[in-house]
Amino acid sequence: MLPNYGIRDKRLRKVSGLSTLKASLVLNIFLAICLVYCLLGRSKNLRASDSRGREMVWHGGHPKEARAGSCWCGQDDGYCMCTPNVAIDLIILSKDGQDVWLVRRKDTNLLASMGGFVDVNETVENAVRRELQEEMGVVLKESPRLFGVYSDPRRDNRRRTVGVVYAVHLVEEVYPRAGDDAKEVKRISLDDIEKHSFFADHRTILLDYRRFLRQEGAVLSSAGDFAADITRSTCATT
Repeated sequence: MLPNYGIRDKRLRKVSGLSTLKASLVLNIFLAICLVYCLLGRSKNLRASDSRGREMVWHGGHPKEARAGSCWCGQDDGYCMCTPNVAIDLIILSKDGQDVWLVRRKDTNLLASMGGFVDVNETVENAVRRELQEEMGVVLKESPRLFGVYSDPRRDNRRRTVGVVYAVHLVEEVYPRAGDDAKEVKRISLDDIEKHSFFADHRTILLDYRRFLRQEGAVLSSAGDFAADITRSTCATT
């Protein structure tokens, strides 16, 4: 009887083919794992470098809803420090001291005090002077008068902000122009604050200042605003 070389050869080729298929599969899995690790590492590095100058998101804390803030990230270690945005809000009194100048925002159609975010390379005092010159064409010669700090985490739905509030009493009649983000500039009486709708906590800011001017006592409430317990520190309470 002749040896069955043909059948044995087919079996060998079959076993060899299966081994090659398994080896190829293992190699592909290994390469896929390596690729995933490489992509994860690259993504981590990109997050550290790309986060510079980009808006980050807060998670948890108060309020429960997410709030965007500003982050600074180290170029070498990738460590990121996230802090609230610092803004200045200006209470601009007319020459007679009876009215305030406000802007109507384009995005919300609400009234707001003039102001803006503080640049990285400037002080809050310099930000006050810059905003006055940009928005009103007013060159402030004396130092602006600090009124208070408004830091309630709920104050701005766009992002986490801290508002440093300054009061400016104009010594001459000025008619400001609306900036890029304002629909119009509006002058209202201090007696009519409650008749209008305001952005963020600007209603409370103006009422606090009116109470301070008229020596009506300490700040007790922010009723009528988005909350009756808005956190702030003002000269009206000292």
